[in-house]
Amino acid sequence: MPHSCQHCGSDLVGKRSDARFCSSTCRLKSHRQDVGRIEDVHSGFVINKPTREMLIEADWLNPQDEGDAQKVREAFNVFVRDQVKKYA
Repeated sequence: MPHSCQHCGSDLVGKRSDARFCSSTCRLKSHRQDVGRIEDVHSGFVINKPTREMLIEADWLNPQDEGDAQKVREAFNVFVRDQVKKYA
């Protein structure tokens, strides 16, 4: 029974019968999209792994909320407001 990649939709001919993705790249991109690992904020700033880790270390973000894009954005906004108050 033919099936297609869950991320890009390409054919999975020649893959295992339980394969869900055509490549590890599609698997990773799908995962990042699902958990919001890379998220653009209104400013265009990318909240990447080092930024998330900094937010966690500074207690602006709960480690359990690292995969929640909305909570990451909120923590980043709190961080920015704090920095503006401190240095502006």
